[in-house]
Order: sequence, then C-alpha cells, then structure tokens
Amino acid sequence: MADAIRFGYKDLAKASEYFYTLSDKDLMALIVQVTGVETDNRAAQMTLACLKVLKQYANFEVEEEQPDPERPAEEPAKQNVASPHISQQKGRAGLNLTYTINLNLPATSDQAVFNAIFRSLKEHLLSGND
Repeated sequence: MADAIRFGYKDLAKASEYFYTLSDKDLMALIVQVTGVETDNRAAQMTLACLKVLKQYANFEVEEEQPDPERPAEEPAKQNVASPHISQQKGRAGLNLTYTINLNLPATSDQAVFNAIFRSLKEHLLSGND
C-alpha cells in the first residue's frame, strides 16, 4: 500500500519525500502548494481525507522490494490494450483496427428513438461498405 500511495501521489512525493509523515495541516498545505488550489477547495479536502484513510493500511517502514539476483525475473503482467493488427492477404498488407463506442442514450420511453439510433449505427458503422 505504501508503494501505491507513493506512486499515486508522486507529485506530493516529489515535493516532499516523506509527505506521509506530515501533520494534516502541513499535508493540506503541501496539497495546496502542489495543486495550486485554495485550502477550502473540495478536491484538496478530499485528497487529504483519502490519504488519511490510505495511510492507515500502509507500512512506510518496509523497504521497497528489491529484485533478488539469484531469482529469475518475473515476466511483466500483460495488459489488455487494443492494438492494430496487421495482416497480409494475397500479397497486400492490411490493417485491422479495434474501437469502442460508448453511447449515452436519451432518457425516453419512445421505442422509435432507440430504433432510429441503432438503425443508423448499423447503416453507417456495421455496413462493411468501404
């Protein structure tokens, strides 16, 4: 948890290496200094409150885990990131892209509105016409 706090609040750590040892007043002053907001800013207050809760679960006394030279390095965790796929068909290179569409649908009970939206999506995005 200590490493996660140091990572998540790295701007605070850059400004004060031992920011997690500061009193609430001093930590709020540091948050204000780093973010440039006023002391009564709600985001600054919530940042302080969040840090106070997270610090209860963190042990800053434990040193960061160093790699053991005798132990083989672990493979990094794989991330689920969409990436272009390049394929070759009949001597031509192609590029397949993946995309995500998020729809914010209107608050209505009129089925015709939804039918029109999805009909348009099908016509314009899923038609396969180039």
